[in-house]
Amino acid sequence: MARKDKKKRIVVGCSESTGNQTGITSGHMAEFWRLAGLSLIDGQLMSWILDNIAKIREMAGIKWWDDYVKKEEKSLEAFFGKKFDLSIFGKTLRDCGIEQIRHWQNRGFEIHFLPDISMFQADEYRGWRIKPEDWYYQQVAQGKIFLQIDDELKPVKQVKLNGQVVLIDTRLKPAYKNGKQMFFQDTLIGGVIIKLREQESIARYDHGDQTSRFGVSAKEWQEQIRPALAREFGVEINKVRLETAVEANVIPQLYPYMPRKDDGTTNTRVWYEECFEDVSNRLFGGNSDYGGLSDVDFYSVGDHWHDRSFRPLVVLA
Repeated sequence: MARKDKKKRIVVGCSESTGNQTGITSGHMAEFWRLAGLSLIDGQLMSWILDNIAKIREMAGIKWWDDYVKKEEKSLEAFFGKKFDLSIFGKTLRDCGIEQIRHWQNRGFEIHFLPDISMFQADEYRGWRIKPEDWYYQQVAQGKIFLQIDDELKPVKQVKLNGQVVLIDTRLKPAYKNGKQMFFQDTLIGGVIIKLREQESIARYDHGDQTSRFGVSAKEWQEQIRPALAREFGVEINKVRLETAVEANVIPQLYPYMPRKDDGTTNTRVWYEECFEDVSNRLFGGNSDYGGLSDVDFYSVGDHWHDRSFRPLVVLA
């Protein structure tokens, strides 16, 4: 008696190691091959599959955003020791779409979820090994740290993350090289900066390339670079800001696979979102010579430094 052939299970864009048992059976393949046949040029099937893997998986009932959600859940649980509701993260992924997310990734930005959670000195999380220095928390307690929201200064009363879906710049903050240091493959931001310098909207940089983020004052960030980046990302201006001191401290520890996991080992600084006492002073930090990830200080918003730069954060939800 002949053995009956069983329907073979074929999984596209998914491996057994992920534990995801949802895949494409032979019953799904007819439409796939029809579409593939329409797109084949010189037999380049594999290129077509790689370019359209999200659509292929969606046809099979595999939700591409689940991989992002699971990875985020794993990172958050490893750092905080608890789970969070990531429904807003999943929705934002779907709303943005895989093509847009990959576009940002190719430019060094990743989409992530920073939960609504306290980050005071007394808070203990298993991944939070380095905290901002005591001085920062003392200034918060004394009412000297402010956020500029809709052109109004509001005192920071809680040190926390805000439960937002954000685009994070994954690049490592470079080590100081006499002002010539550069962020890696910084074409998006560098392109914005050089245009503003050529237009004389911000000061030229005397120590290195005109695409460099270094030598930018906090005032120039706020008044010129921020609105230009909002246009570049296609979002409202109030969705673009700098990382807060605690965000800049937490992100390298929360995502240890990012290049910026070593931010605390480089001797340059970045401007932070908070103001000190009034709008004339801005927080900055991150220098390995002064504590690395714990380093927080302040200086005048109008000053230009060839060891100081900025790192934008885009709020998506």
